[in-house]
Amino acid sequence: MYNSGEEKGDEALEEFVKAEFHVHESGVAGAENIRFKKCDANVAGNGQQMAAKGLKGLPMVFVSIEGQGMDRYARELTGEKLSEFILVKLEPTTDEDVFPFSDDLITDQYPVFVKFYEKWCSRCLAMKKAYENAASRMVGRVIFMEVECSSSDTAQAFCLMHKVDGYPTLKLMGAHFD
Repeated sequence: MYNSGEEKGDEALEEFVKAEFHVHESGVAGAENIRFKKCDANVAGNGQQMAAKGLKGLPMVFVSIEGQGMDRYARELTGEKLSEFILVKLEPTTDEDVFPFSDDLITDQYPVFVKFYEKWCSRCLAMKKAYENAASRMVGRVIFMEVECSSSDTAQAFCLMHKVDGYPTLKLMGAHFD
């Protein structure tokens, strides 16, 4: 979303177009399915609709990848950085590097990044791929563990002990982080 005719909006549009080109030329699986949509606040009453929804501070970029929810892109708006942000979301992930709940994993040997979640939680589902991606990138340095709080009495007690009252909740534990 941008305001055409304003320097900041026109610069953002130029970077957006660069990102679109980088993503489509990347050769990354799924990149060909990414659609870039532009919304000019100065066209056909878009500005009033944006204002009515509380959307201020243009330009704004939102990224929505199937199965991952929608994120507002809030980093430096360059074609290179935006395309990198999108392409990371397309990287294949695996849950092999994310361990299921086990009290035994939390020791002083390694930090353990714990995701407390529930299967019904849409935000938990939206962050699944990003969490798996981070786990794969941090193998050998940080253990990534998931706890479905309602899956067992032990898991529920663990979640209560760590004062989890919303999902997802992320906590860094072990290696003196508790």
